[in-house]
Amino acid sequence: MSNCNKSKIIYGVIILFGYLTSCKDTPPDIIIKKDDPINNSDTFQLKVNSEMPELRIPVDNPLTKEGVTLGRFLFFDPILSGNNKQACADCHNQGDAFTDNNKKLSEGIRGKLGNRNSMPIFNLMWVDSFFWDGRAKTLRELATMPIENPLEMDARVPDVLLKLNASSLYKDKFKKAFGVDTITKLELSKALEQFLLTIVSDNSKFDRVNMGLEKFTASEQAGFDQMKIKGCFACHKGTLLLDNAFHNIGLDLVFADKGLGEFTKNSKDNGKLKTPSLRNIARSAPYMHDGRFNTLMEVIDFYDNDVKINSPNISSAEMEVLRRNKLSLEQKKDIIAFLNTLTDNKYLSNPDYKTPF
Repeated sequence: MSNCNKSKIIYGVIILFGYLTSCKDTPPDIIIKKDDPINNSDTFQLKVNSEMPELRIPVDNPLTKEGVTLGRFLFFDPILSGNNKQACADCHNQGDAFTDNNKKLSEGIRGKLGNRNSMPIFNLMWVDSFFWDGRAKTLRELATMPIENPLEMDARVPDVLLKLNASSLYKDKFKKAFGVDTITKLELSKALEQFLLTIVSDNSKFDRVNMGLEKFTASEQAGFDQMKIKGCFACHKGTLLLDNAFHNIGLDLVFADKGLGEFTKNSKDNGKLKTPSLRNIARSAPYMHDGRFNTLMEVIDFYDNDVKINSPNISSAEMEVLRRNKLSLEQKKDIIAFLNTLTDNKYLSNPDYKTPF
């Protein structure tokens, strides 16, 4: 781990360093390094700590002050819903790591419950696909899916665009951000994408330890060591604490939710779900795709005792390691102590992520 505590200053401007993604459905990313002497008055400047990866910004959607501000307005505005009563932020509360207020499943505008637990929002620029089943490859794809989901905001994008184009406030904001006189789905998606890209969690105790600014307590260090022994970091890797992959962790023998398989239609993907980051895990209960576990202790007990090793398509190597290394109550408490070091209070209270209204 580096002891360097100098922040990287990343400028969201349109400079391409030749980095092109291999996925044809994903716009090429732009990587801007900390020593690039680039700045202008419209650039949205984003800082991340020295241990985080280089930022990835879509080449066709550079971060601008007007674009990020517009996306923030839209995220908190119920105008995007079918009845003008539910905003994106209603199911993504900042104080709960942008999850849904300790609810297992979110309730849409018609009173219907969704079928999965609301995922947290942070560090999305380093995520390769979105939702528990990975059905969205970019943030701009993700942006309009909840709007049109009948179990969520239950609107039609053309109807939302009619409302936005009838608003002098939004006509002006979209003109300043994208130079358009008529708002289309593309600009709506890009604006939300810009705001979501700026939501970063990189200031937990875990981060400060990585930078050599603090040390773990004995209990926190013991918990970290136990998670290495248990093999937890096989999936929750690196600074981001995720692997951008999908796994069946042995929750069930029969799948009520096929996960990735529902999207790919490949039976070998049934039961596989996206690895979430462990960051801010103490603030994002309940846990798993269906919110079945209410506490971190329940999650640890599951991995220690209840993994269904015969579940189809299970990630067997990782699960066997988990099963072999049984934990004492004290060791479980140590793991929770470590997981608490992943809470980023600056992110949870950052005024830049709060409602602009």
